[in-house]
Amino acid sequence: MSPARPAAGRRLLTQLAIALTGILIVGALLGSFAQTAEITEAPDTGGAYVEGLAGFPQAINPVLASDDASNTLVALLFDGLTRTDGQGQVVPGLASSWEVAPDGRSFTFHMRAGARWHDGTPVTAEDAVYTYGILRDPAYQGPYGAQWRDVNVEKVDDRTVRLSLPKDAFAPFLEYTTVGLLPSHILGTVGARDLAAHRFNIKPVGSGPYLLKELTPDRITLEAFRDHIPAPFLGRIIFRIYPNYKTILTALERDEVEGAPLVDPGDVERVSGLRDVRIYDSPGNTVTMLFMNVSHPVLSDKLMRLAVASAIDRQRLMEVARGGRARKADGPILPSSWAYDATVKRPDYDPARARQLLEEAGWRADGTGGPGRARDGEPLRLVVLTNDRPERLAVATEIQKQLVAVGIDIEIQATGACGLVQDFLLPRKYELAVYSWDFNGFDPDPYSLWHSTQAAPNGLNITGWGNRKADEALERGRRATERAERVKAYADFQTAFADDIPAMPLYLPTYEYAISTKIRGVKTGAVANPPDRFRNVAEWYAKTRREVSARRS
Repeated sequence: MSPARPAAGRRLLTQLAIALTGILIVGALLGSFAQTAEITEAPDTGGAYVEGLAGFPQAINPVLASDDASNTLVALLFDGLTRTDGQGQVVPGLASSWEVAPDGRSFTFHMRAGARWHDGTPVTAEDAVYTYGILRDPAYQGPYGAQWRDVNVEKVDDRTVRLSLPKDAFAPFLEYTTVGLLPSHILGTVGARDLAAHRFNIKPVGSGPYLLKELTPDRITLEAFRDHIPAPFLGRIIFRIYPNYKTILTALERDEVEGAPLVDPGDVERVSGLRDVRIYDSPGNTVTMLFMNVSHPVLSDKLMRLAVASAIDRQRLMEVARGGRARKADGPILPSSWAYDATVKRPDYDPARARQLLEEAGWRADGTGGPGRARDGEPLRLVVLTNDRPERLAVATEIQKQLVAVGIDIEIQATGACGLVQDFLLPRKYELAVYSWDFNGFDPDPYSLWHSTQAAPNGLNITGWGNRKADEALERGRRATERAERVKAYADFQTAFADDIPAMPLYLPTYEYAISTKIRGVKTGAVANPPDRFRNVAEWYAKTRREVSARRS
């Protein structure tokens, strides 16, 4: 039996050698992986964010909301067929795709499979038909009636709806479909006349990324809707109710909230000094301009308008009026828009050129060395009209200094905001006016402000400007069904505007808001209304998890 022992010993040594070799191989692999692996932090679900809300919401309903508090909640609780991205482009929402008819008069939307209301009921074309039926109802008194009154709504099947315009093609209509849908299985028997008094407005059921968990007089709690596509990371968003935006800033300083929906330029320095708070800066949807009444005997001369434009230092205006919290405006189309043409040559600040243009227009400098100018014995004197807000008065005063410096005598007159529009701008009883234009949404169509048929007092073209090339471009821009055609049309319009200069775009106020640094994933984009800051809220997160992946070579 003794010969068996050496054999057993050899087997044991072989097994030990194999095991050792395996250990060495595993160790080598682990060592290699350790050198090539990368550990990263990825967003995880959970956590909460607390923000101040100015005022109690009056109607948490997408077709009735008109105050900031209501609109903020609507943005989180409801989805529309479409939505807008950070550049203001219309992108899929509850509709995964759509087609526009060749004549541009009908839009067919295909609704996303799997979309559900917060109570689990599937979202269908019937919900779109009901919602748009409310907007078309003559009894409807909300903000969207004029847009939808004559639109024909047709349910093609359970997941397809067709919207048809009564007359001409109207490309901006697509953005109208961003309005949140209402659940027909809950409200289907409620008409427009009774909707405002319905309990739904304080106990809403939506299809957005968050659902209403609790509503009390001083606190509103939203909870993540995990069936939303995409599902949000943040588990809860809590709103504490305050009387106004200023009291929200005080609450932020006291750590009662982690975010403020609006920070005025004068409060930026105050908030910047707070620990663990970041101020976000987004391009606004408002442009401040110096409008020129082109029917005025002096300003009807294009040389004179170009001289005024060349004399204005917009950078200085932004510093004086808003402490630099603004962006330079270069035309009648917002720089954040897909339709903006950066290649168009626009008037730059050039006082020497302004003086030269005034000379060419016949306005000669005072021979005695004084600051003024005259033509045929008539002194060059204009009135700048504005409202009595401190920012507007600061702008008007700085414009006065800059125009006086090139020889244009300026008087400033201020009035109330309502009186400015009704008594002076619409009747076109003014010469120069500092006024801000709020764009209605993100579509770049400026037809109502600049087409000659829209001249005040019957329209909003308060300069009275009429330009054939501009008119044709604006008409093409709202008729075209292809994006490239609209881009070309609006480029032609911007060129005509820069050449004729019926108004001088000054600056675009930026929109500032504050959010705790613990919240990550926030992306800024164009803001037309305060709720637009939540545009990518599904990507916000407070918690992370570790992920291991191979390091890229």
